Amino acid sequence: MVGERQIFKLSGPAHLTAVDWSDPDHRRCIAASLVQGVVVQERDRQEHRHGPDAQAEKWWSFFKFKLIQPLYDGVDGSIFGSVYKWSRKAAGVCSRPAGAPKIVVAFRGTVKTRESLARDLRHDLHIFTNRLHTTSRFHTGFDAVKTNVDRHGCENVWIAGHSLGAAIGMLAGRKIAEAEGRFVEAHFFNPPFVSAPLERIKSKKIKRGLHFAGSVVKAGLAMTLHGKDTRIESQRMFSVLQWWVPCLYVNPQDDLCSGYVGYFGNQTAMQQKGAGGIASLAAQHSIRVMVFSAFGKEAKAGHLIPSARLNVNRSSASDFQTVHGIHQWWAPDIRIECTEFKLGTDQKSGGSLGG
Repeated sequence: MVGERQIFKLSGPAHLTAVDWSDPDHRRCIAASLVQGVVVQERDRQEHRHGPDAQAEKWWSFFKFKLIQPLYDGVDGSIFGSVYKWSRKAAGVCSRPAGAPKIVVAFRGTVKTRESLARDLRHDLHIFTNRLHTTSRFHTGFDAVKTNVDRHGCENVWIAGHSLGAAIGMLAGRKIAEAEGRFVEAHFFNPPFVSAPLERIKSKKIKRGLHFAGSVVKAGLAMTLHGKDTRIESQRMFSVLQWWVPCLYVNPQDDLCSGYVGYFGNQTAMQQKGAGGIASLAAQHSIRVMVFSAFGKEAKAGHLIPSARLNVNRSSASDFQTVHGIHQWWAPDIRIECTEFKLGTDQKSGGSLGG
């Protein structure tokens, strides 16, 4: 029995029949659909669905993409990512529309089935310990991104991912930006930000106070545990990263990603209060990473970035499956508040966007 959420015509963004590639809402829906295509590929594989019984293809072919490479986990053989290519033949046109990517590398989140759950949860644990960059799944995903960026140019490639897949994609995009100064368009849905669920606090005053105190503590630990040369190098890399502005899609009711709301909001508030130096230093460091490093364990806070186009879903929802799910991001009635942030600068833009 195929679940309704795996069937494109029942639960996918089939309403998007005329694509405007300059419209951020359309780009969001398409990126999310391609990520869902990876999920359904894995479900097709697990349930041995082939030919007309398979459900995955419609999730990308509807938007004129073709699958050119599934990405397999080397341990359990599960499909955790896919490389898609825009197809002139499928679109029936001579040239690719302006703004449409030539290549999309997409990564799925955790699949809650017996065949893949244990392996996925192991990678989820690596997110908590800031060691996802050491896994074979990350290296396979990074190689796919790097190969296509080298072959087609960063301006023709997108990275997309949901939850665990967003964490893999963020690490890949960040690594290319830091090492090569190339900035790939990225769409990350419910990207993990492991922290105390401060967004649940109703009082803005208390919430801001806790964020401010946390920043002071992190900045103090960084000054204590890291030498001057280490801090200078960290600042240099963060300065390079400020020109990479990935699109983050978060739901403030989802404790797994809502930390980004406070992370960027706190930076802006501290800059306005004249504490930008503390905010900048704190934004570059994770307490967990500093603790692990103090004990000689390798860890990397790949989720900490200085810039982003933060899209917050302000639609109401009542259950975790909805607030953390990928399907929310193509709902026709979604209410999104979009703000662009850059560390060390004023807030660039803000406003609400309809779905």
